[in-house]
Amino acid sequence: MAIKKYYDSDCNLGVLDGKTVAVIGFGSQGHAHSENLAESGVNVVVGLRKGSAHWEKASEFAATHDNFKVMEVEEAAKAGDVVMMLVPDELCADIYNTQVAPYMTEGKALAFAHGFNIHFGQIVPPADVDVFMVAPKGPGHLVRRTYTEGSGVPVLVTAYQNPTGKAHDLALAYAKGIGGTRAGALETTFREETET
Repeated sequence: MAIKKYYDSDCNLGVLDGKTVAVIGFGSQGHAHSENLAESGVNVVVGLRKGSAHWEKASEFAATHDNFKVMEVEEAAKAGDVVMMLVPDELCADIYNTQVAPYMTEGKALAFAHGFNIHFGQIVPPADVDVFMVAPKGPGHLVRRTYTEGSGVPVLVTAYQNPTGKAHDLALAYAKGIGGTRAGALETTFREETET
């Protein structure tokens, strides 16, 4: 079976025009995704616990970027058209269920950088939201550094749920926004990404 590969020319970042991406978490992947997306022209809100270790760092970046804001997790989840869960796997289901799930309304998209919580049923998204994954194959500091150098880290992409018919296009747009399709995106599944 041929593996599908995508590069910048295969992806339309404009799919994210007029949308807000809420990145929940600002750790290794969270800071890289949110900063790269903002510098790609995407509207970004970062959801954090006020007073957390990352709040000040995220606020410093926000001070120099008009399209980047820091909010409490619930506010970010409510504001986001696309909600990317970038908190540790062992905390993800609890944060999703208590702080994010109430705001996952019809037509929104839920995204992950790792397949664990979907594959093992720790998170069960509503049937009327898109679900996709963009999983960089490198740590966040490399995702950020290569982006600022004009290249990127390869990513794995997939759409898991697609009620709007746009989940795959959203995944590719997101991958382009973080610089992943500069290096290349490979099609996968949540199961394959988790088990490999």
